[in-house]
Amino acid sequence: MPQPRKVALIVGSLRARSYSRQIANALINVAPATLSCRIVEIGELTLYNQDLDDAPPAAWTTFRTAVKDSDAVLFVTPEYNRSIPGVLKNALDIASRPGGQSVLKGLPAGVVSVTPFKLGAFGANHALRQTFVFLNMPVMQQPEAYISDVGSLLDEAGRPKDGKTSEFLAQFMSAFADWIETAGKRDGRDREPFAALMDRRPDIAAAYVDGEFTPLEGILTRRDPATFFSPRGDATQGAQTVAKRYKEDARSFAPKGESRLEVLQTRASGDLAFWTGYQHARVHMAAKPGEAVPMTIRVTEIFRYEDGGWKLVHRHGDPQNRT
Repeated sequence: MPQPRKVALIVGSLRARSYSRQIANALINVAPATLSCRIVEIGELTLYNQDLDDAPPAAWTTFRTAVKDSDAVLFVTPEYNRSIPGVLKNALDIASRPGGQSVLKGLPAGVVSVTPFKLGAFGANHALRQTFVFLNMPVMQQPEAYISDVGSLLDEAGRPKDGKTSEFLAQFMSAFADWIETAGKRDGRDREPFAALMDRRPDIAAAYVDGEFTPLEGILTRRDPATFFSPRGDATQGAQTVAKRYKEDARSFAPKGESRLEVLQTRASGDLAFWTGYQHARVHMAAKPGEAVPMTIRVTEIFRYEDGGWKLVHRHGDPQNRT
């Protein structure tokens, strides 16, 4: 069974028994089993001050970590003066800064606005949505949730009084669960981790020194730029030309080869990743049947995430011994 998606609920009111908090708890209670929801508190966040970026308060770090560890964010907010409360805007500022380090970027979002009056806190709902454009947060468009006359919908314990309200909240959370999957895939959140590709890389290398090109072909880029610096000292560039070169070189190997990768360093950031280390091998050359040739190659490989997977765009191999 897949793990539930983690949803951070951010409530725009600090009052202990605020209507927004009661609705947030009601949403948690009717969420589908595919979601794991919790309220991430914002009451301890001091006002954002850029002077504190190099040594952020502990509350900022705790808040940022909780949001970063989530798969989506659901905002439940009242309306103050036709906009969002200052505490909620402050939380957005803290989560999105310093520049280039936003923990909100790409997270699927949803909005529920709550008011005891008649207009559904429409102003707050759309003021919040406006910030998502800059924060690069894909927000669920439908169903919308403008909850008016909230005082008449909840009992003394903060629970919905009738089935109609509960049904609406349950339908909203079900739709939000679907939205997380849709937006997450569009944003690449369901992509294969680079570590998973590296788990498969030794088997692909072993197949290659057995003369099998197909496994390697599956991780080769089909887009330029692409380069290959071979252990022979020559270089090939262009995706099609590089693939052709790999295929030709695979034909030079006979079965019963051996390969082991010694990974010294690996890292992935965004759509780029690399590993560097050694490839230790004993190969049988097609031109010299029966003769095992040992070799050690210092390898650097660079990958780019494209077409739904990690693709090899550059390989540099330097021989460490010659036979």
